[in-house]
Amino acid sequence: MTLTEATSHLVPAESPVAGDLAAYAYAKIRAAIISLEFQPGEALQETALARRLGASRTPVREALRRLQGEGLVDVAPSKGMIVAQVSVQDVENAYFVIEVLEGVSARLAALRRDAAEADALRQVMARFTSAEPPALDDWIRVDGAFHDVIRQMAGNPKLIQASAMVYPVIERVRHMHLREHHDADRIADQSAAHLAIGQAILDGDGERAETLMRDLFRLARIDNVRLLRQWIVPLRSSF
Repeated sequence: MTLTEATSHLVPAESPVAGDLAAYAYAKIRAAIISLEFQPGEALQETALARRLGASRTPVREALRRLQGEGLVDVAPSKGMIVAQVSVQDVENAYFVIEVLEGVSARLAALRRDAAEADALRQVMARFTSAEPPALDDWIRVDGAFHDVIRQMAGNPKLIQASAMVYPVIERVRHMHLREHHDADRIADQSAAHLAIGQAILDGDGERAETLMRDLFRLARIDNVRLLRQWIVPLRSSF
């Protein structure tokens, strides 16, 4: 896939608000990297991206620098900005860290919850139990909101900062794993696991909340690392 082909989806339906072009470019390019529309090692040309986004090169350059800070973009000799490579070791190490961070967040959320935060968590949990099974993209958004609420409930900004540094390492692999293994039964099982964590937090059972959360990410690490190893065998030259 060429950069031009890969960026065709970046054409905005309507122009973003003035002053938000850098944020807009960041969100669009990041989404393309996470979804693997931009492959590891692929060159990211400012001119082509700017043309597709309907923006100048300045906000695109700013967006790429921000993505570089997240570890999603690298600078390669003679190629300039490229999509960062993916390695099994990086992903596995990131999952070990995230397991601890999210486990602590769940424990603290159970201990520090207040009425308003508990209501916010219940609202997100209700989205897992809707009568109609959510489409995958909708489920992914609910999953993200669930973990965001719990980190907020934990009341520890350092946990949020640390999570923001580590999550980009796993997001591309996690995104593909969800899409390749998407079926109603698996989504139901995942929803049930999230609901059990949420209920433990609402019950004030920090130990159980932490154990369940760590189990969730431990299993995710095993599944995602297995998938990444499958990718790397046929695509070793790309990773």
